Amino acid sequence: MPSEFTVFLVADRLLANGERPSLRKVREAIPTGGSPREVCKHLRAWRKKRSYDPKLEPTDMTKGMKEKGQALAMELWKQAKREATQAFARERAAAEADAADENQDREHLLGMIETLQAENVALLARAEAAEAGSGRVQARLAKVEYQLDRFRAEEFRDRVMQEIAELLAERGPLTPTEILPELRAATLRGATLHKEPLTAGTLKKKMDVRVFHGRYFEPQDEGRYARKAS
Repeated sequence: MPSEFTVFLVADRLLANGERPSLRKVREAIPTGGSPREVCKHLRAWRKKRSYDPKLEPTDMTKGMKEKGQALAMELWKQAKREATQAFARERAAAEADAADENQDREHLLGMIETLQAENVALLARAEAAEAGSGRVQARLAKVEYQLDRFRAEEFRDRVMQEIAELLAERGPLTPTEILPELRAATLRGATLHKEPLTAGTLKKKMDVRVFHGRYFEPQDEGRYARKAS
């Protein structure tokens, strides 16, 4: 189907050659032919734009008039080609500008994506480092807490031994079984808090350790312990 531009070019060329741009001649000059209806529509538009009326076309023209007419038609045809070329150039420039803008936008978006990916990796690394650091802190806290518990338990047991030493100084040599009911209620409750309930066996074990180190007690007959002389 021929375009309006094609029909205009053919009609201008026919007119420039001194031929009447009729529907038949225009269709014959178009390589693809085209439907009479479409060609006629474009030809009517050409006649209107060129102010061409076949009824007013002189049948007997001098050579000079024909040459002037041909020159005018050729100039109109060249002008139409220039306008078409300029329009094509403008459309091409606009398309290239749009493509450049799209490329810029795409590059900008790709840059944003790469930046976000890098930030995400950095955040993950920091989170992992923080988690590892938190684990180390928790381990250190647990170790310190364990050491404090041991220190408190040792300090409590030493106070119990001092209490027993004072009791032996007043009552004389006693066995662990005899010592246990004489301890203060607060001492028994404190032993429960330290998760080491006081029993006769526990007292004997702790007192033997002091004996070994020469502190607080001296062993006596029949499993009794006396206060070590200072």
